[in-house]
Amino acid sequence: MLRKIIISIALQLSLITLTSSKPVVEEGIKIVITNLRNDKGHVLVSLFKEGAGYPDDASKALRKIKLDIRNKKASVIFTGLASGDYAIAILHDENDDQKMNKNSLGLPKEGYGFSNNVKGAFGPPSWSKASFKHTANTLTQKDIRARY
Repeated sequence: MLRKIIISIALQLSLITLTSSKPVVEEGIKIVITNLRNDKGHVLVSLFKEGAGYPDDASKALRKIKLDIRNKKASVIFTGLASGDYAIAILHDENDDQKMNKNSLGLPKEGYGFSNNVKGAFGPPSWSKASFKHTANTLTQKDIRARY
């Protein structure tokens, strides 16, 4: 008898949990950054739309965020975005000075990366190589490997 009561209660609790849960709907642009060399500092992420400011003028970025690093990875989802062409630029700001540090030859000392994991020959890659299409109310995921 006690066993039947326990089973009945467990089933009722399961039913309540199932009917009260809302499904998780992800939409937007999800950015997953890997290959960071350590957990120092933060990752600065700039999301550009239609080429405005790409890649050097973060003040013209549609969205930007400073991410914590865990286990040499970082991620974010930018939601509520309209359909269009976007590109992403990231910087592993290891010393938290809000800028890309360079050596005496002008080469980056900190990690960086771009959407589509493209790289430029002598400088950042072009908009046409780094850009991608996003459709509103869908989830677009971009995996970016940091380069040093």
